[in-house]
Amino acid sequence: MMVSPERKAGVARNGSTVLDELGYLFYSSVQVLKKISSRAIQGYCNLFSVDSDLRLHYFLDKGIRYTERGRYAQAIAVLERVVLERPQDLETLFHLGFCLLREDRTEEGIALLTRAEQVDGTDARISSVLGMAYIQAEKYEAAVAMLEKALVGNPDNFNLHYRLGLAYDKMADYDKALEAFQTAGRLRPKEPKVYQSIGFILEQQGKRDEAVDYFKRAMQLAEGRS
Repeated sequence: MMVSPERKAGVARNGSTVLDELGYLFYSSVQVLKKISSRAIQGYCNLFSVDSDLRLHYFLDKGIRYTERGRYAQAIAVLERVVLERPQDLETLFHLGFCLLREDRTEEGIALLTRAEQVDGTDARISSVLGMAYIQAEKYEAAVAMLEKALVGNPDNFNLHYRLGLAYDKMADYDKALEAFQTAGRLRPKEPKVYQSIGFILEQQGKRDEAVDYFKRAMQLAEGRS
């Protein structure tokens, strides 16, 4: 049977239209899949980011709890993982530095606490522990500089005054040591170690009778606590 040229043209047009429609549908499907894929990837990335933050928070919290329980080696193992990803995180630097000092890794502890002090020079905890670390490392002048600087913003901090007294005592500057201990004593009048420290200073100054009175007072307070 013969097909007219007009019908052939209609078939061609219809065929072309069908192919175009199929092509459009395929193109549309690809674009939709791309959008879905893009959103899925972005969602995954967001989820991964949140998961990373939660993971670091979990390890930091765990490290702090180990520190509070005196399990310093375990705390170090956990906190070292956090500080690798958050090298400027104040709490991580402080607790890790503190644990390193407790494990007699003094220089490493000082390095971490120095970084923490650079992040926040107003935190009395950091200044106090770093000052004590300098004393342990026999860097008494550095300890005095650190503690006196911290006292400008924290004049009523017992630990800063007491450790300043220790630093001056090690430097044999007994007058300044006595002044620092006496200030600490006014802040905590029932602290046995303050009276004992003052007694040692008075003994160094040849004031033995006065020193004995302070030693007795320190013993009374210690027995009262026990």
